[in-house]
Amino acid sequence: MLGRKMTLNTQAERLTTTLKVGDALEAVTRRRQKSAATDLKVPAPRGGSALRLDLPVVVAARLVLDQEYAVVEEGLRDAADERLAMLDRLEGVHQARRALKRIQSLNDLFRSAWRFGQMRSKASLRRAKAHLSEVRQRDALGSLLEELCALKGQPLTAVTDATPTLSTLSPSASPLRGARDAAAMARRAMRLPSGAPLDWHEIARSFQRSWARGRRFAARSWIGLGERDLHDARKAFQRLSDHLVVLGDAAGERAAITRRRLRDAAQALGRARDLAILVDAIEGTTPEGRAIAARALRLRTAAVREARSLSRAALRRSAGSVARRMCRRVARQ
Repeated sequence: MLGRKMTLNTQAERLTTTLKVGDALEAVTRRRQKSAATDLKVPAPRGGSALRLDLPVVVAARLVLDQEYAVVEEGLRDAADERLAMLDRLEGVHQARRALKRIQSLNDLFRSAWRFGQMRSKASLRRAKAHLSEVRQRDALGSLLEELCALKGQPLTAVTDATPTLSTLSPSASPLRGARDAAAMARRAMRLPSGAPLDWHEIARSFQRSWARGRRFAARSWIGLGERDLHDARKAFQRLSDHLVVLGDAAGERAAITRRRLRDAAQALGRARDLAILVDAIEGTTPEGRAIAARALRLRTAAVREARSLSRAALRRSAGSVARRMCRRVARQ
C-alpha cells in the first residue's frame, strides 16, 4: 500500500525516508508494550520551568536555560543508550526535540540579551532539531497509519506478510551526535553574562510581539491556507504557549487556560501536518489506499478547524493590554 519515497524539507537539511507497512506494525508493538507496563509509573514531564520573580532577571533566565539544555542532554543520552528499550529511546528523541523547541522560544523571549548571537543560536537550534526529525517522523506516521487502518475496519495487525521489528526505528549514532554538537553550539551562543541587557521591560516587549504574531494568525481567514501557513501558525501558537510557561505568575491567573488552548491548537496543527504528509506517502492506486487517504483528509480538516477555534478563543485580548498587565503584576512583586 505504501511504496513511494517521501522527502521532508527542513530549513537545515533535506531528509528522505521510506514509510512501509512494517513501520505501522512497529507502532502497534510499542503501544502494546506501553499498555502492558501498567505497574510502571508515568514519568512527569521534564523542563518548562517559570522565571523566579525573587531573583534578578538575568540569573532567573540563566537557570531556566540551564535546565532546558540539561533536558536536551538527558534525552539524547537516553536515545543513544542501546541498553534501554526502544520505547524509552524514542521517548528520549521526543524529549530532546521538545526541549529544543522551548529553547527556541526562550531565544525569542530573551532576544535583547544576545544582540550578536541570536541568529547563530537560531541556526544551531534548527540544525539540532533537523537531525532528530526523521526518527520522530517515522514514529508519528507509523502510529497515524495504524490508527487510520483501524478506523476503516481493517487494522494492519491483520497483515501477516510483515514482521514488526523495532530495529528500523532505532536512533542511529550520526544524527544524535549531530544534534548534540548543534545544541552545544547554540548553548555557547546563548551564554548570559551578568551584565546582559535583559530586564522585565524587554521581556514584556518580546512577549507583546509574540502575542501579536499569534493573534494575527488566529484572526486571519483560514480558508485555503497552505501547509506553510499552517506550519507557521503552529510555531507561533507553540512558542507563545511556551512563553506563558516561562512567565509563570507574571502572566496572570488566566494564563493557564490560554496556555492550554494554544498548546492544544498547536498539537492539532501538528496532527494536520502529519496527516497531510501521510496522504502524500500513500499509494493511491489501490482502493484501500484511496479510502485511507480520504479518511486522513477528513481528519486533517477537523484538526485545522479545531486549531482555529482554540486559537481564537485563547487570543481575544490585544497584545498591548496583555503586556501592560504583565508589567503591572511584576511591579507589585
